[in-house]
Amino acid sequence: MSTSLRLALSSHPTEVSREFVRDHLWLTLVMLDGDGVRPVTANDLEVMDLDAVSAWKLAEALLDRTSRSTDLRPVDTVDGLSFVVSGDGLASTRMTRLVHTLAPLPLGGIVAAVPSLDQLLVVTLDSARAIDALQVLAAALGHAVERAQEPLSDQLFWYDGRRWVPIAVVHATEDITVLPPPDFVRAMNHLAAMDLVSVAGEA
Repeated sequence: MSTSLRLALSSHPTEVSREFVRDHLWLTLVMLDGDGVRPVTANDLEVMDLDAVSAWKLAEALLDRTSRSTDLRPVDTVDGLSFVVSGDGLASTRMTRLVHTLAPLPLGGIVAAVPSLDQLLVVTLDSARAIDALQVLAAALGHAVERAQEPLSDQLFWYDGRRWVPIAVVHATEDITVLPPPDFVRAMNHLAAMDLVSVAGEA
């Protein structure tokens, strides 16, 4: 039964979970249940004769073995936007491994979106031109969450080199508004300056 243990992202804490992005995402211990998963309870652990720490380690080891950089595929229609193919219905969980699978990280960090349990969309910030992919991603988020069978989050998340930081996305009827934190704006300005230096050097 312990072979059914998995780690999955959730929008709320469960009996066995750890906060991943403050006030937004929790990494939770789940188990296979039919075609989906459900949160592990204390009773489940008792039946499996496992404590929470041991159960977590088993699920974590499986996640590490099944998280590969080759699972990140480009979106053909949007330059700079990629998605993760997992094969287990838990693509969003690979967000917790992006820092390792994408090492060395680009200068501006990584932006990720997890509209549903089985969706992870990624933009690597190696140039100010990445802003175009970010705009497409932010615009598509609300629709992706609405259509998802297991919706997760309609927000963006930025890894700044130290931690994951929420980028607020306000979804209105007619449009969306993205409210990036000051550090993100500074990072993008720095990338724009680097792009300018590169262009000048090629002239």
